Amino acid sequence: MGLDCREILDVKEYEFLLNWFIRMQQQHGLATIQEPYSYDGYSAYDQLCNQLLEQARIAFIEQFGYPAPPLVFTNLFHLAELELAGKRNARGIKTPTQLM
Repeated sequence: MGLDCREILDVKEYEFLLNWFIRMQQQHGLATIQEPYSYDGYSAYDQLCNQLLEQARIAFIEQFGYPAPPLVFTNLFHLAELELAGKRNARGIKTPTQLM
């Protein structure tokens, strides 16, 4: 299964979640958090990620009337990060155009 979850969600669900995460990450300035990555769950990044995942779960239920599998939220959260960073194209992750 790929990061984008297209085999789990239909097109409307997929577009809704991806666009929702892109909007929220821009609104909250996720890409501007200047701290080392933390794996203890207490960094500002971790806390914002967890907050947005929970809000997305609720927004999805409000939009479609049923819950989505938990995996899609994490995957589309990170896919939105890649979209905003310009590191994804139609086939997936952008590959270097030339080797160094």
